[in-house]
Amino acid sequence: MNRKNQKGQVLLIGIIFMAVILILAAALFSRVASYLRLGNNDSMNKQAESLADAGVNRILWKLNTTAGACDSSCTQETAVGTTGTFEASITNKTSTLKTLMVTAYVPSKANPRAKRTVKVDVAISGDLISFRYAVQVGAGGLTMANTSSIIGNVFSNKTGQSITGSGSSQIQGDAYTVGTISSPDPSVTGLKRENQTASDMPTINYQEWVDAASANGTIDCSPTCTISNDASIGPKKYSGNLNISNNAIVTITGPIYVTGDLTISQGGTQIKLAESFGSTSTTLLVDGKISISQGATFFTTSASPKGYVLVASRSTASDSITLSNQGVNAIIYTLSGGANLSQSAHTTSLVAYSLNLSNSASLTYDQGLAGAEFSTGPGGSWQLKKGTYRYTQ
Repeated sequence: MNRKNQKGQVLLIGIIFMAVILILAAALFSRVASYLRLGNNDSMNKQAESLADAGVNRILWKLNTTAGACDSSCTQETAVGTTGTFEASITNKTSTLKTLMVTAYVPSKANPRAKRTVKVDVAISGDLISFRYAVQVGAGGLTMANTSSIIGNVFSNKTGQSITGSGSSQIQGDAYTVGTISSPDPSVTGLKRENQTASDMPTINYQEWVDAASANGTIDCSPTCTISNDASIGPKKYSGNLNISNNAIVTITGPIYVTGDLTISQGGTQIKLAESFGSTSTTLLVDGKISISQGATFFTTSASPKGYVLVASRSTASDSITLSNQGVNAIIYTLSGGANLSQSAHTTSLVAYSLNLSNSASLTYDQGLAGAEFSTGPGGSWQLKKGTYRYTQ
């Protein structure tokens, strides 16, 4: 009996030991399984974050290749291999500021095991172009006559007689020249700085503006397009000539590129930069000549500092840009051609190869132009706005 009892006790102890081992093993297996499950969930969450980040980068790439005109492919659900998918929404705050919301799903939206959403603001990086003078001219020089005036500083890169004046013309500011200034006209209220070292002209990358305007489509003018009613235009390329008249009020909402000539006329015709630009500016680029006459006017934004329209001609003609009768509150730019202001024409700042002012034409410099900021152009691109990147779930 004692031996039987001993065997029974040994068997009982063995059974208890095995039970303890099984319980410990089950507990350990459950804990390992839990760790593996948590690790897998963490891995999928990280995959979802990476997918959401990829979605933001994809939209930025699309915005920069389409000048901000992102089509439906920007927001539709997009699969990334077998890892998962992402979809997005884009909210336009202004023409230069958008909010992106990208949601990623792993392994799919229909059966998500992980989901992450990124919300971020993106904005156009500003390209600063320095317009430090009321007038800056190249080797063609500056000619002033018939009580014409410039209020602000002037720089002329022409050698010899660089600034020529007559008929009580005047410069109310400092006059800098590579050559000399005629006397007694123009009268100069500030400093006369003759025989200066040549000054670099403000330059813009024309191709950047061509691409930005063309990305939103081309209108065939064959040979002339006419805008005679109130309208909003841009970004847009006009293949041919463009005529804006009949007292139309035209709001520019993006860069404009005209392959022919541009004519803007009649007293009630107004060209306005959209208020959504705020303190940034845009360009109206023309391959041919520009004529602004009969009281047609340009307007800045009401922001502080203001946003401007840069009216630029790539023509090399001596009359690339002609302004007469009324005010043009814009930046006038014809680096390779000549500009002519007459009959009480007025503008804010001018860069040209040569400039002729006559018949009471005037130019009053706006101090805000010293660091004019453009929403597109060399260096201008859609970028993440610092401090706005956040995961919402």
